Formats: sequence, structure tokens, C-alpha cells
Amino acid sequence: MKNHSLLLSFLLLLATFVAITAQDTKLQYSNPIIPGFNPDPSICRAGNDFYLVTSTFEYFPGVPVYHSKDLVNWEMIGHVLSRPSQLNLDSMDCSGGIYAPTIRYNKGIFYMITTLANVKIKGVPRGNFICTATNPAGPWSEPHWIANASGIDPDLFFDDNGKVYYTGNTKPKTQVYPAHRNIWIQELDIQNWKLIGERAEVLDGSEYYKKGTLDGGIESGLNNYESPHLYKKDGKYYVMIAHGGTGQNHAVSIWKSDKVFGPYELNPANPILTHRDLPRENAITTTGHADLVETQNGEWWMVFLGKRPYGGVNHILGRETFMAPVDWSGTWPVVNPKGKIGRTELTHTRPNLKEFVPVQLPAKDEFEGKELRKEWTFIRTPRTEWWSLSQKKGFLSIQLRPETINEALNPSFIGKRQEHKNFSATASMQFTPQKEGEEAGLVVERDKDYYFKFTLATKNNKTGILLIKNAMLDNKELSFKEIVPIHNKSVFLKINAEGVFYTFKYSVDGKNWSSVSENVDGRFLGIDAAGRFTGTMLGMYTSSNGVVSKNYANFDWFEYFGK
Repeated sequence: MKNHSLLLSFLLLLATFVAITAQDTKLQYSNPIIPGFNPDPSICRAGNDFYLVTSTFEYFPGVPVYHSKDLVNWEMIGHVLSRPSQLNLDSMDCSGGIYAPTIRYNKGIFYMITTLANVKIKGVPRGNFICTATNPAGPWSEPHWIANASGIDPDLFFDDNGKVYYTGNTKPKTQVYPAHRNIWIQELDIQNWKLIGERAEVLDGSEYYKKGTLDGGIESGLNNYESPHLYKKDGKYYVMIAHGGTGQNHAVSIWKSDKVFGPYELNPANPILTHRDLPRENAITTTGHADLVETQNGEWWMVFLGKRPYGGVNHILGRETFMAPVDWSGTWPVVNPKGKIGRTELTHTRPNLKEFVPVQLPAKDEFEGKELRKEWTFIRTPRTEWWSLSQKKGFLSIQLRPETINEALNPSFIGKRQEHKNFSATASMQFTPQKEGEEAGLVVERDKDYYFKFTLATKNNKTGILLIKNAMLDNKELSFKEIVPIHNKSVFLKINAEGVFYTFKYSVDGKNWSSVSENVDGRFLGIDAAGRFTGTMLGMYTSSNGVVSKNYANFDWFEYFGK
């Protein structure tokens, strides 16, 4: 009897512990809040709704718009730059294109300001521009280009006196160190889209050069003052920036002033966010490029980019969007005040907001709608509609075109972000090559120089399943397995990832799978290299490899599961 009572007491305690643990878990959220390639987040609030945008570089459409009511659960509702007339990415360099958008809301209008950078061809606008909308899901206006607005990562600030200010970065006339950049502010005429009045350079990195007050003794800690955001709180103006570059030494710092044009006073606790002194294989690294938002309940939160390395110092997923709580009850904002100050963690306590349940799209896209789902993305601007959802009912038809995945062009590729370290992606495809060089299937790509190509292809008058690994100049055929596809019958292609290792399989009936290559090292997709700003994308691809073709591949469905 005594043992029975002890057992009952133990079970009651265990049930209580499980209930408390479940409740604690429900009160927490996990980082990143928007996984996969979603860098340079900017956020604004309109009433009880929050909107967030991220960089897209050479991908089209540009600048996804995410919506949330609780800051934790987000839904992509559209893109700012959804029409070719808004965004010319022709011949765009890898990791060129759209940099660091800022989104702001004022008097019923949403504003998005961003940079179009690294354009090679003549006659194509480059620089900084603004688009507007009354509905953040779109449509957004054509770009309003801002003349004489130097630098990248621009910001808009609407003051309570009705004035609007533009904040940007610039290369000073006299550079004290190679990546020396300054921050400037100037008034903007929002009706005529012109900078007016005098320009003030309010932050100068050279003031702290070799003094250790801001760089913490890290040689590149002062590099690249960028991504400025201007705020006003309790009558004071604040300028918050990123510095140290978007790699390991990334950091966020803040200054304040009584006047919009300064002088600005350094926060003695700067940087207010950085993981630069943590190991390169820490769970979250390279935190920076931040924006602040205040909820309707008076809480402050910071969104920012970071990376999740795995399999060593590899960043296959690219830079993702993270969030941390902020205490701004005093003069300066304090990031993660109840945890490791100035850091972010994999879990935090949720905001004091009612849980938002976004629309959950099925894992399998059966291509039965009139338009592609919003997560599908192109490389550079498509100038013709080489895909169709109506050519064959219930299929996505993709034309074979001469362009290839390893050129700075717009290939016949329709992809989505890899959002998980472990995933399974499967496609059902009907395709019969008609001539040498024609291929269709799946691609996993970081950019035109780093990818896996997994296709049904014709080679040396034979048809088979081809697997190519391209790592810059190292292009390797990993496998070619001859098969005889049956006309109008599906071939199934599957890619699984377990961490950095990718496995490729095919099937002719969707049930029995044959291995093409297993546990292929994919770390080359996430090399920690300067100037690589994108993340890994995966999706459907066709090409006739330099020859004009009228052939199509028809994809019945595509399914992606993250694990």
C-alpha cells in the first residue's frame, strides 16, 4: 500500500512537471523567426499588424513582405518588386541586386526604400529608390529614384513635426582605413522624391579608429558603417547601425542626440548586439544588421540577421532573420536584458501578444492554381513567360531554353529557399529529351558557381539520370545512370539532406527508389567567403544548353519537408 502511494505521488509530480514544461514551451519562441535565406530584416508596425522585409539580391521577385500579429509566426503575403518594370536584374552579378530594404508606415502609406547595386550593363538605373503602397501585400508603385543619394542600405524616418529624413552611408573623401564608411542624414521631400537642404555626416568611423572604444580590439570591427536606422524616443534622436562587415565581426551599435543632425553621443555599452567574440561554430553567429519595433503593448523587440553554421564553419542556409527582446526603459536599448545581454539565443520568451496563426500552405504544391505560390523564385528578371500553369492542367510546364544555371542570365529555374538543415524534396516530372543536351530536373544552388544539378538528360545519345556537382571551377559529373523514360509517364526525383550531406534518388513508379549518389558532401554550398550574401535555393530546372528548343518538362507536383 505504501509503495502504491509513493508511485501515485511520483506520477502526480511527473504530470505536474510535464504540464509546467509544456506551458513554459508554449511561452517561448524559437529562432530564427524566418528561416532560410532572409537577410537584412527591416520591420514596422501598423496598428496591431507587423510587416517585415528582407534582401533578395539577384532573385526575382524582389523584397518579400512578411506579415505577423505576434512577431513569432510569419506569413509571406507578397513582394514589393513583383513586376519586371520595377526591377531590372539582367546580367546581375551573384550577390548583386537588391540590398537591405527598409519598410516604414506613415499616415496610411507603406514605404520601402532600398539599393539596387552592382549593375554591369549601361543604361540600367542603379542606386537608391522608394516604392509605396496602401496595401503591403501589393501592388507597390514603380520605383521613385533618389538622385545624389550615395551609398547603400538607406533608411526613412518620419518625424513628428512632419519632416522626413533619409539616412545613408558613404565613402568619405579621405579614407583612414580601407573599409572606412560614414553615416549621413538629409531631409527628403517625399512629394517630389528629392533630397533637400544640407547633408550632415553624423557618424565617422575614424573617430574610433585604433582607440578600442568601439571595435573591441578587432581589426575589422569598425569596417563598413552601414544599415543605419533613425529613431526618436522621449524627445531624443537615435542612430543605430551595423559595422564590422556581415561576417564573424558583425555588430550593432547605437548613438543619441538632442538634434536630428547631431552631434551624436556614443552609447558606452556599444555594441548592443554582437556574437563576434563567440566561436565560429556557435549555434548562432554573425549577428547584425538590425531594426527595432515597439509593440502596441509598449514592448521593444529587435530583428536582425544571423547564421546557423553546421558541419563546421558552413552557412548553407545563408543569413536568416532572428529576433531578441529589448529593454528600452532607460536611455539606451538593452538587447536580451533577462539573458546574456547583447546576445541572442535559440529560444526566448514570447512577446505579450495574442498568438497569430498564419495560413499554412501544403508541403506538396500540385500546381493547380492560376498563379505560382508566393514562395517560388526566379534567378534574375524573367523577360518572357517561359513557364505555364495552364498549358497542361494540373502541371507546371517549364520550357527548355538555351540559358543555363551557371550563367549570369535568367535560366529556366523556379526555386524556393532551403529552410532546414535536414529536408526532403521530391518532384514528379514528365519529360522526354528530344535531342542531345536537353535536360530537366532539380537543382540545389547557392549561386551560378556553386550547385548540384540532378536531371534527366541526354548525353552521348543516351538518356539517363545525371548528377553534377559544380564548385566554382571544379565541375564534376558524379553519376550518370542510363534509363529509358516512357513518354507521358512520370519520373520521380528526390533529394534528401542530413546536415551537410545530400542524397539523390530517382524512381519510375514513385514507390521503388534507386540511389544515384548518397551522402555527397555539400559544404561547398555554405563556404564562409566575403561577398557571398545569398542562401541555398532548390527547385525545378530545365535547359537545352545553348540550343534553341521547343520542348517542355511538365512537373506534376513538388514536395518539400523540413525536419
